[in-house]
Amino acid sequence: MKESVSLDARMREAMSAARDFIKHRQRGDWHSVASVVLTSSGARYIGMNLDSTLPRASVCAEPVAIGMAMAADPDDTVLFCGAVNRRGEVLPPCGPCRELMLDYAPNAFVAVPDGEGMAFKPMADLMPTAYKQGRRKP
Repeated sequence: MKESVSLDARMREAMSAARDFIKHRQRGDWHSVASVVLTSSGARYIGMNLDSTLPRASVCAEPVAIGMAMAADPDDTVLFCGAVNRRGEVLPPCGPCRELMLDYAPNAFVAVPDGEGMAFKPMADLMPTAYKQGRRKP
């Protein structure tokens, strides 16, 4: 019988894959952040930020990766989301990304920097109060 890999190990491996991805794909300031999403089906999606000459049109890496997961299987559950910059440093999600994750990954773990390099926090710890309380879950 094959032993299953723990979620903690899967999250660490996913963050390593995001580091490798942005190291090889980043182009100056245009693509400088990678985000990785893990789903309950076992799938992994890696996306990168999309900067624009019109800053308001720019998109963070987390919505790209979450969008990839939702496009592949809208009924799958996001278990984890994390992001790293081109130096491989863990980035906490910005406010709008936290709100988006609350909509699409309310029970997920999120990678955040800490004294040890990174920690995995439940989404609820990052958003004890949200813009819209009691929102309908997708």
